[in-house]
This record gives sequence, structure tokens and C-alpha cells, in this order.
Amino acid sequence: MAFITSLRIKNFFSIKDEVTIDFKASPYNVENNPERLFEFNGEYYNKVISFYGANASGKTSSLKAITTLATIVANQDDTNFPISFKNKFTGLEVNSQLSITFVLDLNNQTEEFLYEVEFESKRFENIGIKDERLFYKKDEMIQIFSRSLGEVKNIDSNIQEAIFNNLNSHKSLIDEFYKFDKSKILDNIKRFFVDISVSSNMNAFNTELGLPLFRYEDIATWLTELSHNSDLEKFYLSFFNSIGLDISKIKINYKELDGKKKEFRGIDIFHAINPNEPLQIELESDGTQMLMKILLDIYKAKMLGSVLVLDELDSIVHPILVPIILNLLIENNIQIIYSTHNIYNMQFLQNDEIFLIEKDVNHVTKIKPIKDNKNIKGYENLLTHYENGDLGGIPKIEDLITKIY
Repeated sequence: MAFITSLRIKNFFSIKDEVTIDFKASPYNVENNPERLFEFNGEYYNKVISFYGANASGKTSSLKAITTLATIVANQDDTNFPISFKNKFTGLEVNSQLSITFVLDLNNQTEEFLYEVEFESKRFENIGIKDERLFYKKDEMIQIFSRSLGEVKNIDSNIQEAIFNNLNSHKSLIDEFYKFDKSKILDNIKRFFVDISVSSNMNAFNTELGLPLFRYEDIATWLTELSHNSDLEKFYLSFFNSIGLDISKIKINYKELDGKKKEFRGIDIFHAINPNEPLQIELESDGTQMLMKILLDIYKAKMLGSVLVLDELDSIVHPILVPIILNLLIENNIQIIYSTHNIYNMQFLQNDEIFLIEKDVNHVTKIKPIKDNKNIKGYENLLTHYENGDLGGIPKIEDLITKIY
């Protein structure tokens, strides 16, 4: 089990001022919906976190704070490093800073960590990592490493010296030191961030809303090599059949090459209406293909014990299916953090599961949790309040444009 408890962002794309996004549950949710929560040390945290807001309000930037950290920690070389986190609405002379607190199971114990990164930049361009710190969150903060101090716990001093003398500013200390960590803490933390990269539909550079050709092979690999006793196919078929799609079989086609090598040739989808004539996956509807992708992301998160970060969930899934998918994640103890425009599903969410994203007159993103609204108790229909403009985070339409020039 792994989940995120909070996120702090400063001077990151349009999020100029420092903001902390706390995923702690409200008293109402603790009392009435404990199945929707993780418990750790007597505190409760949400399994479902949604970001609502108008187009270009900063929803993706909020998610990208998580996947940027994941991309950097998972980085195996110095080429996969973001060029910039700034735009003309941020403070060019102020460094971008990200920090995340998260909970992991380590050696049959549940532990909480804080990971902080400050980036060095020259105007718009990222130069590298200026400082980086990792802490245990116990009764007091216990530092595991500090980039600026050149200190790492549980690592032999000669290894520390050699690595710090040749430190790459584009690579995380987690990646530099995890192989030498006797406690295996860094190994588990690296895996946590790598798993987020694997199971989410975005990274530090872009969001993947479509299904490019190489993703077909990803589906095939998980179906044949990384699935356990064809569990992924069973998951696919049971879900599709439960929503009225008559898919009965999925077959992966490989061409045998020299030795043990084989070449991926495609995926055939069989339907009950004509079980002998398959349909190639690329000829299936876009909706079916995108459902296969999101179901694979969910399956990965379950198998890896990962957090699922999804941008634009409503662009993939029909509104009626969203609460079904959220319940699937809740029941399987998978935390999902996602952006959406689908206000219909507000009526199925709790007040502490919704964060409203909007820009002020200076184009600076503001993040407002509904649970901080004193007028919302927890039992209201949040959709009605949102549509009435009581909560914010809605498109600002001053004049309706009807003329095409």
C-alpha cells in the first residue's frame, strides 16, 4: 500500500505563490465514509482526490507536480530532465520548489516520508537540482539525505564522497544512492516514484490522452509477460461484459524470430456476436481502446501498489462509468489523483475529495479545497453549489461569442 498525504508547490508553471494541498479527510468523511479513506497513525487520508476548474486554470500543473518528481527520481540518465517549470506569470528570479509527503509499507511497517526538491534556473530555463532533501516523518523529522550538506544516511563514507564529487545536477540523489543503501529505504522510495510513472497517463513533459501505437505493445506485454495467470484478461473481460460490451477473448499475436526473440504483430479482439472473426485492436472504437488503456493503468496500480495520477479522466470515460471506476479503486485501496471537467460526478464525491483550481486576474493559479469552505458541512449536493457559483473554479464567460471571423 502506498498513498500521498500532501503536496507543496511553489513557483511551478502558473502556481506562483506557495500552496500546500493537504489530502487529510474531513471529520464528516471520517465518520460517514471510512471505506473511502486510508488510516495512518490515527489520521485519515482520502483515496480519491479530484481537481476541478476551467480550461487552462492549472489543473494539469497541479498533477504535474507529482509526476515531475516521479520522472526525476525514475531518471536513468541526464537527458530526461524538464527544460522549464516557468511561464511569464511566475517569478523568474524565484526557484521552483516541490515537496511531497507519502506513506509506504517497509518491512511490515508503515512509514511516512517527506521529499523536497528545489530547482536551479536561469530565467525560464532549468539548470538542474539545486537542493534535495528526504526525511522520515516520525515524532520529529529525521533527515535521510541532504544534497546541499552532502550527507546520506546508511551509505559508506567512501561511496558518499565518490558520488558527491561527481554529482549530476539532473539526477536525483535517490537514483544515485539507492543501490548502496543498506537499509533499502531508498530502493523502496525509488520504486514508489517509478511505479507512479508506470501507472499514470502523464509525466513531467506531457499527458497521454490518446493510444499511440507503442501502447498496444504495452498492453500485450502486461497481458502475456507481466500478468499473473491471465488476471489482466479476466479483469478486462469482466469489466467490459459488465458494461454491455460483448468482448469474449483477447489474443496477442507474435512472430517468432531467431532464438528466443519474438516480434509483436498486434492484438485481436474477439466478440461474442462473431467469435470466429476477431477485430484488430486499432479497428475497435476509440472509446474501447481508451477504456483498455485506463483499465491497464488501474491494473498496474493494483499490481504495483501504486498511486494513480490521471489527467483529464472525463476525456476517457463516460460520466456514468466514473463513479463505478472510483468505487473499483476505493475497494482495491488504490489512491487516485485526477483532473476532470465532469461536474456531473460531483454529486458522487465528498467535500474533502474536491479541489477547485482557478486563476486570478494576474493569471496566477489558486487552489481551494471545498472542505475549507465554512458553509459546506459535508452532506450537501456539491453539484448544485458548484453550478450556482458558490464554490468558484468555474469558467468566467463575460460575452458569449457567436460570430466566426
